[in-house]
Formats: sequence, C-alpha cells, structure tokens
Amino acid sequence: MARTSNFSKWLVVSTTLMTFWACTQPQPVTSQVQSTEDTSKPTLPEVAASVDVDPEPGETELASVIKTVTVYSDRALVTRQASAQVSTEPTVFAFKRLPGWVDDGSVRVAVSAGRIVDVRVQRTFLARATDKTYKAAEEHHQDLSNQLAALDDELQILAAQQAQIESIRAFSLEKLTAETSYGTLSVKDYGSVVEFITGSLRATADAKRAAVLTRSQILPEFEASQRTLDELQSLMSLEETTVLVTLLGTEEETSTLNLTYMMPGATWEPLHELRAQTTDSKSVEVVSYAVVTQTTGEDWDAAELSFSTQSSTESVRIPELEALTLGDTQNSSRTQTTRVSSFTRAELAYEGQNQLWNKVHQKSQSESENFEQVYQSNMELLQVVQDRTVQLFQTLQLRGTTAHFKAVAIKSVRGDGHPVQLRIGETTLQSVQKIVAVPEQSLNAARTLEMTNSSDKPFLPGRVALYQDGAFLGMTDIDFIAAGENFALFLSVADHLKLSRTLDRKSSSLVRKKFNRMQVSFIVSAENLSDAATSFTLADRIPVSENKDIMVSNVVITPAESPDSKGLLVWDLTLQPKESRTFKVSYVVEYPPTLVLETQRRRDAEAPYPSSSTPARSKSRQIEDQLMDLEQML
Repeated sequence: MARTSNFSKWLVVSTTLMTFWACTQPQPVTSQVQSTEDTSKPTLPEVAASVDVDPEPGETELASVIKTVTVYSDRALVTRQASAQVSTEPTVFAFKRLPGWVDDGSVRVAVSAGRIVDVRVQRTFLARATDKTYKAAEEHHQDLSNQLAALDDELQILAAQQAQIESIRAFSLEKLTAETSYGTLSVKDYGSVVEFITGSLRATADAKRAAVLTRSQILPEFEASQRTLDELQSLMSLEETTVLVTLLGTEEETSTLNLTYMMPGATWEPLHELRAQTTDSKSVEVVSYAVVTQTTGEDWDAAELSFSTQSSTESVRIPELEALTLGDTQNSSRTQTTRVSSFTRAELAYEGQNQLWNKVHQKSQSESENFEQVYQSNMELLQVVQDRTVQLFQTLQLRGTTAHFKAVAIKSVRGDGHPVQLRIGETTLQSVQKIVAVPEQSLNAARTLEMTNSSDKPFLPGRVALYQDGAFLGMTDIDFIAAGENFALFLSVADHLKLSRTLDRKSSSLVRKKFNRMQVSFIVSAENLSDAATSFTLADRIPVSENKDIMVSNVVITPAESPDSKGLLVWDLTLQPKESRTFKVSYVVEYPPTLVLETQRRRDAEAPYPSSSTPARSKSRQIEDQLMDLEQML
C-alpha cells in the first residue's frame, strides 16, 4: 500500500506539472519578415536626393547643364550654364550638388546680364545624423535587431525547456520501472505520462523550428539594413560643393550664368588610324582620335569636348604677363602656392570620396551595384593612362609646343571611367609606298609609307592602328609630327621577299695577336617569290670606327658599291618574278684584345638592369658590341 501511495503522490506531481506545462507551452513564433519591397526601407541613391543643404535666405537653386569640357592630362575644366531672372535687388543663385573635389582656386563665373556682387564656394556633408532618411534607416535597422534578439531569447528558452522535459522523462522512466515491477501501475497512468512527455517534446521542437525559420528569413534583411546604415554613415564624410553667386541687375531681365571650375579625375590620350588602299598607292587617310576616361563624379552628356596638351601645372594658371623683377619672387611664389594648394586639396578629396560619390549618384540601385564591379578596373586603367599621358605631354613642353583639339561630334562620356573614343581630326595625305629590306636587322622586308603632314595640326605621339583595304594589319607608334614635317610609317611585311644574311666562314677568320685581326665576309641575298616584279631598297652596312684603337680596312663590296660616310650601303633593286640577287660585303677590323674583355664586363654590369633604364649606346660602344658578337660567330 505504501508504494501505491508513493506512486499516487508522484502522479499528483506529474498532473500538476502537466497543468503548468499546458499553461506555459511554447507558442508558435509569429514574427513576420518585412517585405523586401517595403518603401520605408531607405536605399543609398535615395539619400543623395533627399539630403539637402540648409538654404540661405532668398537663395535660388539653378538648374544647370554642362556645356563645355576641356580635358588635360590629369584634370578637366568644366563649364556649366544656367539661366536666372535678375532684379534690381541682390539675389543669391546657387549651383548645387557639385562634387566635393571642385578646385576652389579655379572657380570662375561669367554672366550675360547684371553685375556679379559676390561669389562664394561652400562645402557641406552629404548626410547628417539628424536627417530624416538616416534616422528612418537607423530605426528600421534597430527594429530588425530587436526581432533577432527576441528570437535568440526564444531559442534559449526553448533549449532550457527541452532540458527540463528531458529531466522529467528520465525521472518518470525510473518511477515507471519501479512501479511496474510491483504491479501497481495502471495502463491509464502510464499512458498519461507518455502523452505528457511526447507532447511536450513535440511542442518544443515545433516552436524551435518556427523560431529558426523566422530568424533565417529576417537575417538577410538585417544584413542588408546594416550595409545601408554603414553606407549612410559613410555619407557623413562625403562632401558636396555649392557655388553661390550674388547678382544685381539694373532691371528685371534674364541672365545666362556660366560657371567654370577645374577638377581631377579625367585624362585623355591620342590614337590614330591610318587607312591605305592597294588601288590608290599615292594617298592615305589618317584619322586622329582622343580616348577620354573620366571619373570626375559628373556625366558629360551632350557637352562640347576639347582636348589640350598643355601642362597640368600651367593649366591652373591664367596667362598673365607681369613685371620681370629679378630677385623678388615672394609675390609670384605666394600666388602659385595658393593655386597649387587648392588643387592639392581637390586631389585629396577626390581620392578619398570619388568611389562612394559615383556610387551614390547612379540612377538606380541596380546601376549602383553594377558600378562596383567595373569601377576598380576602370580606375586602374585611368591611372595608367594618366601617368603615361602626363609624361608624354611634358616632352611636348620641352619642345615649346602645345596643341589644342576639339571633338568633331558631341558624344556622352559617363563618369564611371569607361573609355570613350572621339574623333578630333581627319586628313588625306599624299604618300609614297616603299619596300625596305635590312637583313642585318630583320629578315622581313618592311612595306613603308613616306608622307608629309600637310594638315594644319600636328600629329601627337601615340599608337597608330594600320588598315589596308579595310583589313586590320596591327599597331605601330609615331612620335610628334609637326605640320609640314616629313615622316615614314611602317605599314606591313612584304612577305613575298625572301632575305638572308649569312657569314661566309670560308672567307672569314680571326687571328689573335698583339692586335686582333678579324677578316669578315657576309653574303646577302634577296629573292622575289611572287609572280610580279617588285622594286625595293636593300640596305646593309660596314663598321665605322670612332675609336682610334679600332681600324677598319680592306672594304670590298660585290657588286661594286661605295658606302656613305656612315658606312651605309644602299641598293635600289627591281626583281622579276622568282628572280634572286646576291651581294657580298667584306672588310677587315684590327683592334686590341682588351677591348672585347672590357665590353664583356660592361655587358655583365648592365645585365641586371632593364634595357629601358640603361642609357643609349654611343657609336663607339656599338662597334665594340659588333666586334664581340662577330668574335662569338667566328
């Protein structure tokens, strides 16, 4: 009877626990994930449109458009135009939402009517902690954070409840085993305990799954809101420029305002196309382009573009003839330092804010996301082109030369760094096509064009794309070509000419004595493999010594030909189909043995350094190198 009484007491406790559990069973999680289309959720482009600078009393914002842009090697000079209604009372007009890296020292304003009373440049941060948009984003993020915290608490409670139920199950199994052995446990009592345990575990598992599911649905939105909040916080360090212009008119009238300013983030480089036709060998078409790249923070839509080779230092100075005062440089130095400092500030602002500014001002969220994918590669390309162009245009400054070009057609240039090619010139030049063969340098005969720049503009140094009969042949380079200057350009390889230049070992020898004596003989041949006659120029050379220790003698050319003062041999040949010609060039060189040893040591010293970093070799060094190469051949 005692055991029955104990089990009855335990059953009462179990019943009490069941009653308590029925009141405290975990409820299904009802938190709902906000729709991803919720318009209350702020996005980054919306912030740029919603954050405004506190307007000054009587301030009128102008709707301006970019009319002209002049691109230099490392910056751009931009001119904006707007219309304003001036009156007899001073009125403040504002050019707003300009990038924060506008160069203060370059700002200029011109008006068609009225008088300029004042021009001011001010900068403000694009976002503030008190802005409604920022506060809404912060509240939205905090709400999601609270939901996640509540779900985490719920999961901890469910874990504790599950542990408690497991403890009750272990205790009940022990009691049931004992009571069963005494035969005092009824089926009804046993069923009640099992139902209590399984029901409690099932309810806990259901509640846990619901909480985990809801949390997984909220987490992506929480992470997105965190990114948005981080971007909004970064806007607090992003500046925009406002130019305030105060105008006073003599009457009520409309005035056109032109705002000009300079900013970093733009560059350009020249590119040329040369198109030749086999049906017209006496003329070629040359087209010049400017390839412009810019990330200034503004899109140049329908603007007239010009391109200048002027020095980037000189481009921020207005040409002005001042008194030439020897020894007194304080005033001019102070003026130049102020201008340079203003652009240095603009460059620092550009480097720190450019990427975020361009992302913010994309027209849509999808464009903003795609922008990041291409921005970095475009910026790297811009930097490479800019460094190359700055050096290139500095070499033109040494010539005392600058050039200014205007784009032939209007074309939009986006601010994402995507290169855009604009035509800046086109001309037809009279040309003479020649074939030049120099087998000592190359066993490929070169088809060249000899031309004169008959246009009124120079051809800038740069790459040249070669086309013949519409087919692309490859790329080459040109140096600066002034108007009226003659120049030659590689066109293609004349592959129907077979060239060779071999050492005639039977007629060549090397005798080493106090002075080495080298007898050299080369056999030069050319063969026309085509079915048509071909005229070309064949060139070779003999060494010319400018070193008193080196003597060249016994020069024999077969067929007979006399070299010029530079040792160059030139034959004007015409080969019939399948015809070949052979020439023999022989000479004797005497030189001291130490010369080759010194040349070898010099080569070893120059070997670790790139060829571009070593100075150009003098003619005396060239012949020393030739002698060493000939010794190795013998």
